[in-house]
Amino acid sequence: MRFLAGALIIVAAAACTSSPSTETTASTVPFSTPSLVVTDQLLAELDLELLARSVSRLRQLDFLQPVSVQIIADPDYQMRVAELTGGPPDTHSRWLQLLGLLPEGVDAGTATTRLLQTSVAIYDAEANRVLVRAGAGIDPYVESVVVHELVHALQRQHFGAVDTGRLDGDLGYVYTALVDGDAERVARRFIGELSQADEFAYEEGRLNASEGAAAIRGGTPGYVFDSLSQPGGDGVRFLQGLDYQTVDGFFADLTELTSLPVSSEAMIIPEADTEIPTLELPRLSLPSYQPVQGEGTLGVGRLRILLGQVLEGQLANPAVLGWAADRLEVHASGEDVVLAYVFLGDRAEDAQELAAAFQSLLDNTLVPGAYGSVRVSDRQVLVLAASDSSQEAELDEIYGDFGDEVFLVPLG
Repeated sequence: MRFLAGALIIVAAAACTSSPSTETTASTVPFSTPSLVVTDQLLAELDLELLARSVSRLRQLDFLQPVSVQIIADPDYQMRVAELTGGPPDTHSRWLQLLGLLPEGVDAGTATTRLLQTSVAIYDAEANRVLVRAGAGIDPYVESVVVHELVHALQRQHFGAVDTGRLDGDLGYVYTALVDGDAERVARRFIGELSQADEFAYEEGRLNASEGAAAIRGGTPGYVFDSLSQPGGDGVRFLQGLDYQTVDGFFADLTELTSLPVSSEAMIIPEADTEIPTLELPRLSLPSYQPVQGEGTLGVGRLRILLGQVLEGQLANPAVLGWAADRLEVHASGEDVVLAYVFLGDRAEDAQELAAAFQSLLDNTLVPGAYGSVRVSDRQVLVLAASDSSQEAELDEIYGDFGDEVFLVPLG
């Protein structure tokens, strides 16, 4: 699946209304240009020039070029979302299926696309436009989502595009949290300036949108939904209270990615240690198995989402608070997949907590017949899983000297 920054802070659809059969278009513009001439009724209700002015003022950045805003029929909107988010099956779907976090045959990319097709608006960076789903109608809630997406257009104009191929693992989480958190913070400030009447209309629109998306959302695996919604929330909390000069600094080097926070831990946990030690552990190497690209680390952000699928409420937070570093390796051979994950805690107690959390995960969700184990060595935890349980001997040959095996998934 292609990386889609800002794809989801609010995944929702308004109650169905009749959709116009033709596309309608207008542009947000720099302040000095004349007023817009709009012919479509829905588009007329969406005061684009006012929204553009609000976005520019609240984000403290001017639009460098017009951004097209198009209201299109629901089927056309859903088709374009599929084009933007589509692609080959997600490689990480295979190890998520192994851990039981995705049902068999469910691809994370496909599940993501279906969820985003219920959204109100989306920024199409390829065409420099914001698409609005006609079925959502126009109300203050929809306007707030358009504001969010227009911030993504500003980000693209001022800071450029990122090489998504470099956004593996925790770095991808950090980038998503920043771009979505930045956009959502502006959207919340826009909402905070609404009149009392518009506040009621906003809330009504939000509730209608949530009800409209309930069926799709209810069928979306929890890991997929949380992976889309949680980074933006972390980003808002991280950016809270920061001036925009500081925020802009995080986007200063999207070529080498040196300006981003070093880890999701640095964003999520106040006063976290920014030094990430190197993990010394044998690399995963199995005959006929090849590395799956696009992984590398989980980090605090994704690790918390993963463990949150089996730990209730806030119990996933204590399990990851002692994160110092981690490494994830996934190898595949045909339909079979092997996972090796090593976690380094700040203290031995952190490793024990993390080991207990992974024990719960493997014990409750690992697919039947698969091999799984948890080993602990002082501050480190090693988690192994293989869809083909006959790989146990090979894995033991590689990692047999690593600490004590504290949990082994019973077979048979």
